[in-house]
Amino acid sequence: MISHKPNDRKINLDLMSTEFKSNSEMEVFLKWFLDALDKTEVINKRRHIEICPICNEKNYLFHEENKVISKYEYRIPDGEINFIVDSSILHLVSVHFLVPDRSLIAALENLYCKSPEN
Repeated sequence: MISHKPNDRKINLDLMSTEFKSNSEMEVFLKWFLDALDKTEVINKRRHIEICPICNEKNYLFHEENKVISKYEYRIPDGEINFIVDSSILHLVSVHFLVPDRSLIAALENLYCKSPEN
């Protein structure tokens, strides 16, 4: 069953363009990011294959483990709204070194703790 609330706002991952400066910077951020996402609600699990528009992989893979990322979304509360972000963000951060939107990071900081980049 697909879960949607009136105050849900989907994050457009196609707008991610800033890259981490180094692999080590990404690794530190990724550990924090995964811990912070553990505090969020996972919604809309589904069977779906999507091709990465950057590398044309048939499945979104996670980092060096080549673990296939299941298709679902995270609901991240941020005051009056909830950010909805697709699980493919894990691939975009861990494989393509793309930095999530600052508003998403701020919402996770409010939910969990300050990100290591601050």
